[in-house]
Amino acid sequence: MHPALADHLNPGCVDLVERLMSCHAENRWAKFFGKCNALSEALNRCLGEEFEERRKKQLVEARARKARVKAIWDETKADDEEHMAFERAQRERARAQ
Repeated sequence: MHPALADHLNPGCVDLVERLMSCHAENRWAKFFGKCNALSEALNRCLGEEFEERRKKQLVEARARKARVKAIWDETKADDEEHMAFERAQRERARAQ
């Protein structure tokens, strides 16, 4: 079984999708006995390759996004520590007076 075979989701496999659909349309009964299996297997390979490409791209994007978020959190933490040190110094000055 294939995932959604939309052209915009799988641009590299459009030709195979069209050929498989036309094979199924032309061979209404023979498709049940393996007439279109070679096209189906080629489509599965193509979809698998596209999935891997998409997965690798998303992994790179996720790591970059994670690094940006970590940098923001680190900056926020540094600002908080600086603010806490400032407040501590003010409290100590107030006690000393």
